Amino acid sequence: MFFSPQPFAPKLADHEVRSYLPIPTVYDAAPAKQAQWEYHLLAINTREDALADAEQLNELGKDGWILVNILDERTSGKGSHVYYYFVRQNLNA
Repeated sequence: MFFSPQPFAPKLADHEVRSYLPIPTVYDAAPAKQAQWEYHLLAINTREDALADAEQLNELGKDGWILVNILDERTSGKGSHVYYYFVRQNLNA
């Protein structure tokens, strides 16, 4: 007596049952490459220069830089610098 793993397998003859085996699927995963980042610091002394304007920030954005933080020393009264921190993914690494 033959048994099929699938309950609705067609009968080929009176006692012959053909089983359907699943076709294996093989996934070939490419090795994951960890993203490499590069950073840019724009430091402005507010006693000598004006703060970054929209045009200057847009030019950095066109080059792929993303503004992630601003540190303003003037808020603590301990300096006159404003630091703009940028990051972008290094696609050449």
